[in-house]
Amino acid sequence: MSTTFHGESLMSERKSLESLFTLVHTLKRNLHDQIEELALGITPMHVRVIKIINHKPHCTAIDIANYLHRDKAQVTRLLSSLLTQELIIKEPNPEDKRSQCLRITEGGKEIMKKISGIDKSMFEKMSMDLSDEEIAEFKRIAEKMARNLNA
Repeated sequence: MSTTFHGESLMSERKSLESLFTLVHTLKRNLHDQIEELALGITPMHVRVIKIINHKPHCTAIDIANYLHRDKAQVTRLLSSLLTQELIIKEPNPEDKRSQCLRITEGGKEIMKKISGIDKSMFEKMSMDLSDEEIAEFKRIAEKMARNLNA
């Protein structure tokens, strides 16, 4: 049982949440700035979609909508611009003739290489002065918090 007063506990919770918000906001801002510097003509959300397509075999629009927790109309708009820029293509789905699979093109793969470089440098910058144990512990805790929120 905790010996702290309820007010102190709330203050501690608020500070913890504030730290997480600050980390997430700073990471998103830095990633956005790095993507902007590459002048790729796509947004960070487009990057997330390309990453999903790149990593998931037989990826469909529904898979992306489910993964991003977005509605199909939002995903359709994201995919439309990626198709127009020829960063992805649609192919028949061998598992379901009613849907189409998405695949990144050579142009999309070039963007993935650049993004991988950004991800690597961002992780290196973010984890400066942290031990492997601290990084592993942070990863474990962050994943557990995400599972708790999704439960």
